[in-house]
Amino acid sequence: MICPRCNKRDVEVTYKEYIEGIITEIGLCLKCANDLANGIRIIPEEEIISEDSLIKCQNCGFSLREFKEDFLLGCSECYDVFLPFFKEIFGRLTINTTYSGERLNPDRFMPIVEEEINDLTEKLKELIEKEEFKEAIKVRDRIKRLEKIIKWTS
Repeated sequence: MICPRCNKRDVEVTYKEYIEGIITEIGLCLKCANDLANGIRIIPEEEIISEDSLIKCQNCGFSLREFKEDFLLGCSECYDVFLPFFKEIFGRLTINTTYSGERLNPDRFMPIVEEEINDLTEKLKELIEKEEFKEAIKVRDRIKRLEKIIKWTS
């Protein structure tokens, strides 16, 4: 939501005015809210009521503000509640959707991958001799993933 006063920035606070017993509430950006306070008082953090904190999951009470801070959700119903905001939030995280850099040259990293495969093969033999099969399975799977990389780049 855009600040109705400046029409430039996102609404961050709910600005409340008490005039002759009448409470007026307006959603404003932080700069406009401070301007309206005439610079007399700085709005303390605990008095800032974000629009994001008003949007909450009915099941667990998790707010959109909490999601924006931690990128965690409270329950499975949060996905349905916050789905409209995912594109906006994740859009801020990713600047470019296309890669415009230099393509990775396989000649530069292939010796490293091959050396890693050789080291893991030796480790696999040692683990089999010691009969540590759970660890051996992990090493074997890692070798297979590295071999797929070699196959993919050739």
